Amino acid sequence: MNLTDLFFEFSHEGRFKLFKSLCFENKKHNQLQKELNIPGPEISRHLKRLCDKNLIKKGVDSQYEITNVGKIFFGIIDVFEIVVNHKEFFNTHDITSIPLTLMYQLGKLKEVESSDKTLENIELWSNLVKNSVDFIFAISNEMQNSLLPIIERKLEDHSMEIRALIDKNILKTYTIPEKLKETFKAPRAFYKKINLFENVRFLKEINFSLLVSDSGAILFLSKDGKIDYSQCLIDYHVPFLEWAKSLFEWYWNKSKRIKPYIDKELQAVNS
Repeated sequence: MNLTDLFFEFSHEGRFKLFKSLCFENKKHNQLQKELNIPGPEISRHLKRLCDKNLIKKGVDSQYEITNVGKIFFGIIDVFEIVVNHKEFFNTHDITSIPLTLMYQLGKLKEVESSDKTLENIELWSNLVKNSVDFIFAISNEMQNSLLPIIERKLEDHSMEIRALIDKNILKTYTIPEKLKETFKAPRAFYKKINLFENVRFLKEINFSLLVSDSGAILFLSKDGKIDYSQCLIDYHVPFLEWAKSLFEWYWNKSKRIKPYIDKELQAVNS
């Protein structure tokens, strides 16, 4: 048996549906026949072919079940299905920012959606912040100044976990805008609220933007060398939130603290 043999087995839609059905639950011949509305002889033929390739097996109770090889192959197929559903997005963007371990988990993201309108995408990002209650994790190569007052109000109402990863280049050029200086009468107090030196870190380079909160998650990848805010993946369901949190944590563990770089800026703001 080789890979071409395995892929060939799934060139038949009925056999593919039968295989996927067994991936979720062990079933007998007659159950599959009723569920898939496929004639009995054809069901038997599909089952035999899949058994011959060791993708499924027949148990002592006459129920068919997926083998370990079948489980692995199903995981791969799951990833392919998600990628095919969003092929334009994945084909035109740099996916190297996504660790390989998380690429293999894409198959779990059954309900993820794509959006291709820049202004709406920025609004989606803002809404995830506005609707958050328990936590906000963000990775960005830009300072989201318009969202800082919203975050401050949230922190005044209740405690929530806020963590952010920013591009190192921002630290070299960023100064707090005059309007925000007026909003934050005591900037140091705001920084204390978010525990700045513990909850904000930097990466040498950021090639994507991510925001994940308890209200949903959104991801922008790079295109032609810069982050493309005209297209994104977004979802409000638990699997994508957990996946996005894992992506954030992966980069958080590779990040560095900002205290040595921001002390000078804090002194300037409060002088």
